[in-house]
Amino acid sequence: MTVTLIWLIAFAVILLLTVRSWSGGLGTFFEQKMPSLLVSGGDDRWVWCPAIAVLGATALVRPVDMLFTVILLALIVWLGKSLVGWVMNRVKMH
Repeated sequence: MTVTLIWLIAFAVILLLTVRSWSGGLGTFFEQKMPSLLVSGGDDRWVWCPAIAVLGATALVRPVDMLFTVILLALIVWLGKSLVGWVMNRVKMH
């Protein structure tokens, strides 16, 4: 129960801070860095701010789990890229 309460408080604080800073540097960063396919054309603040708040609150409450998840995802991507590179070298292109 305590962990859930801490997570909810962290989520609320991070969400409040990200929503307030959206009209400043955070919104500008997302407008410049996001590919056109990910931009909906409307107000993206209500998509990205809760996502940042969930990741931030989870990283505050369970940092080791987040670290292991990032390492696991990095290994999966690395193995996928290696496998695709190996397959492309084996395939004879005409």
